[in-house]
Amino acid sequence: MKLIYQIIAATTLVLSVTAAEPAAISAKDLANQLSAQQRDGSSYVRLKLDVKPANGAPKFKLQLQIKQRRTANSTELVYQVLWPKERAGEAVLLRLKGNEFSGAVFTPPNTVKKLTGGQIKDPLFGSALSYADVLENFFAWGDQKFVGTEVVDRVNCQILESRAGNGASVVRSWVDTRRLVPLRVEKYLASGTAYRRIDTAQVVTDDLNRNLPASLTIQDFQKGTTTELEGSKLKHGVKYADSEFTPEGLTQTAPPKAE
Repeated sequence: MKLIYQIIAATTLVLSVTAAEPAAISAKDLANQLSAQQRDGSSYVRLKLDVKPANGAPKFKLQLQIKQRRTANSTELVYQVLWPKERAGEAVLLRLKGNEFSGAVFTPPNTVKKLTGGQIKDPLFGSALSYADVLENFFAWGDQKFVGTEVVDRVNCQILESRAGNGASVVRSWVDTRRLVPLRVEKYLASGTAYRRIDTAQVVTDDLNRNLPASLTIQDFQKGTTTELEGSKLKHGVKYADSEFTPEGLTQTAPPKAE
């Protein structure tokens, strides 16, 4: 009789564990869900960058505002420095439509320089982030597959590998599949060497009730620079005039009227 009870108890335990396991998801489906989060229309962001350059150069901090328009076909971003006073007004316009990159850099009082396609990997305001880092949606690339699992910050993550059509660009994301949040992202050279790592330090719920990274640590392994990013505000559904996403519009630092 005791043996029967043990068998029943063991069976119940197995069934309860099985019921608690999340439904399996394919790499492509996971990538599609993460990609959809990035294609979230128009939004406004406030954040702080804490930049630690290499070779003993002085550290510096920047407060930024970001105007964003992200769709399935294109991404338009305007990054503008609000503080410190001596750099206030510096701005960058970034556009990615398909594989075509364009943009402009504004330096007060009236200097505008256009960006060319070869500058997409240039650093954003001297940080460890590049223009490509803030523009690319690698979850939309055609080749997506799982390459393992690993624990990051006490969370068991699926490692999702994304490859571009040319096969040269490779990105791996350690994804918390329960919250749909990448807890780590690494970018690799064609040689297989990682040149950039982005770690999520804090996850919060945004105004669309989604879990999103709010604090990040970015490391550029090639240049030896580190940047800590801390978001303070995110609002979706804002309205922008097309003129704000032009080189001339870089001088307009007023936040959306909804603010």
